[in-house]
Amino acid sequence: MKKSLSLLLSFCLTGCAGQPVDSSAVLKENTTPKGCLCYRTITEFDYSQPLAETAPVSDEFFSDTAFLGDSRAVGVFDYEVFPQSDVLASIGLSINQWQIKKVIGEGTEKQTVWEALENKPYRRLVLIVGYNELGWEYSSVFKQKLGSLIDGLREIQPDAVLLLQKIYPCSAKGYAREKEVTPERIAEYNAIFTELAQEKRVYLLDPAPLFTDENGDLRAELTDDGVHLNTAGFKIYQDYIKTHVEEGSNNEKMECIDPDSAVDHRLPEPGQAEREERGGSDGAAEPESRS
Repeated sequence: MKKSLSLLLSFCLTGCAGQPVDSSAVLKENTTPKGCLCYRTITEFDYSQPLAETAPVSDEFFSDTAFLGDSRAVGVFDYEVFPQSDVLASIGLSINQWQIKKVIGEGTEKQTVWEALENKPYRRLVLIVGYNELGWEYSSVFKQKLGSLIDGLREIQPDAVLLLQKIYPCSAKGYAREKEVTPERIAEYNAIFTELAQEKRVYLLDPAPLFTDENGDLRAELTDDGVHLNTAGFKIYQDYIKTHVEEGSNNEKMECIDPDSAVDHRLPEPGQAEREERGGSDGAAEPESRS
């Protein structure tokens, strides 16, 4: 996981240890307590990169997660990948139908994805979208629609973490079946996902490397129709999702430097510079030498 680091000066109220850090990269602050200089390293997450592998989480972790989207999301329900989770999805569902097409539930109780989200809060929302939109004439329209969808999800589910799953490829059989779907088109849309993830601060998921063969196609043994995962494919997917979760800790660390070797980079106290220019901190100027 690629991360860029920015350093912010922080308070150190106890003893110090460790090696000096580059003071030029530290913002100065004039309220640092004397006797210790302490720096807080803030990790700024790179949302343009898919989540890196993490320690596996338990099944209970997904009890307040919902998988949203099209038929590739429906498979999460059909294969009981995460029975603790909700799946708000439908075959053929496009992102511009989430608020108008009733697809969740049965009979007269059916509701739209949006209505389902209004009725229950979630901690995590996994968006499995994009495949049904590959045939749109303009990818720019897809980007605008998906960006608006993400904004809407933030409004309706303000406490939920959003995860956007990149589109995994088809097998050779799938590409032959889906004439408008090509590796180039999938790559184009996945580039849009990367842009929006960075812009909207949404976590990216990319299980495709685990599914593909030497040609970059979906491995034949992981799909029956060339487009959707089968039991073997969803077993790999389950393991991937359980080992690629957003980090909730270890985002920052404290680095305190040895006060004996530290350079005081604090801003001077008001009037200190003028007093030093006059020759002393008490304001009394030393007599000039006439020798």
